[in-house]
Formats: sequence, C-alpha cells, structure tokens
Amino acid sequence: MTDNNLTRLTAHKLRELALSVPEGQFLGTEKDLLARFGISRPTFRQAVQLVEAERIVATVRGLNGGLFSRNPDMEGVVSSAASYLRSRETTLGDVLLAANSAIADAVGIAAECTDAGLREELAHLIGELTARQAGPQPFAAFRDDELRAIDLFCRMCGNPALDLMIRVLFRVGMAAFEEIFEGREKLMQQRRTARLHILSAIHVHDRARALEICRRNGDLSGTRLAPKLLGRRMQAMPPAVPED
Repeated sequence: MTDNNLTRLTAHKLRELALSVPEGQFLGTEKDLLARFGISRPTFRQAVQLVEAERIVATVRGLNGGLFSRNPDMEGVVSSAASYLRSRETTLGDVLLAANSAIADAVGIAAECTDAGLREELAHLIGELTARQAGPQPFAAFRDDELRAIDLFCRMCGNPALDLMIRVLFRVGMAAFEEIFEGREKLMQQRRTARLHILSAIHVHDRARALEICRRNGDLSGTRLAPKLLGRRMQAMPPAVPED
C-alpha cells in the first residue's frame, strides 16, 4: 500500500472512531493510536490533519493531551461545500435549479410539521411579514426576511440532508442575490408575496398549495432573469459573507 493510501485509510479509521463516540470523547494519545493502527508517526499526523480539516477531531497539546472527538459544525461543512461548488464552475442557473427542487421538498415536509415551538415561530414570522407586506422594503431587510424563511423551512422539515443541501446552495447563490433583486421593486414584491403565501400554506398544513406556489415561484425566477446572468459562473462572483 502506498503512503498516500495508508494515510487515507488511517484518516478513515480515525473518522469512524470519532463519529462512533460522543463529542469531546478522548480517543487516545498519539502513542496509543500509533500502536493501535500500526503506522508511522508521519503517516498518523498526516491522517490527523485530514480529519482535523473536517472538524471531526481536535488535538490537545501538553499534559492530559491527545486526540478528542468533535461533531462537525454546520458552518464549517457549508463553507467547505460552497467553496467546492464555486471551484467547479457552477453557474447561477445550476444553483437555482437545485435550490428550487430542494426547497420544494423541504416545504412539502414542513407543511406536515407538528412541532409546537416551530409552529409558534412560523405564526410569529407570518405576522411580521404580513404587517409590512404593503409597503416598500429596503434590499437588506428583504434579504434578511428571505434567510429567516429559508432557515425556518430547513428546521421544520427536520431532514438533515435537505437542511445541509439548502444551506450550501444559498451560501453559493447569495453571491448573486443583490444583483438579482437590488433595485427591482416589482420582482422583490413578487418574491415577498410568494414567500408569505408559502408560509401561510405551511401554517394550515396545505401541502399541495405550498408546493404549487414553490413551483410557480421557481418558474418565475427562471424566466425573469437574463440568460447571461443564469449562465454566469459563481466562481466569478464574490462569495457571500455569512451573517453573524
């Protein structure tokens, strides 16, 4: 086995070990793990670097030090995946196509959500959006409302895979959000209205209506954007900065 393959195999073993125990669990000292895996120190350290980059383990130096398990956090995973998509010549059209499909799936599941706390949050958001629906809205506030709605869809659907996919796609797509909507009051108002109707349909468990509005909203996004913008590679756009 080549050194590179041995490093990857060791990284796989470390990854599986870390994910099999609770976060913060002591996995062993370097000496312990070298003996356990029967590998050289350079190979072990290279493997540790790989899984540390995935935020699955943490190395603690000094007395009582060693390798500890940790859970990968959403921000780290989203950031890495978004960077990967930008590096693969992904276009805005690619992002919108995938995002519209994923959001529709999440909305369909969210319409069946019975979690009392999330449904209370949903009712509160609907009330807020309804109160300011009639008047114009600055772009920054429009963007924030969009992110709040998407975040709620993700949490109400309760599907970690969909949650991750949507957050990754929005991290990439937000780079073009301002160019799409800034100064286009009519398009922003259409988006605001569709968003409120989707939330309202979810609130009354009307899955079919929520999905139909999602479909129409997705079709509208595709037809109202210039082909040149849809074909633009996300790599050429400045990355969106995550909100605090």
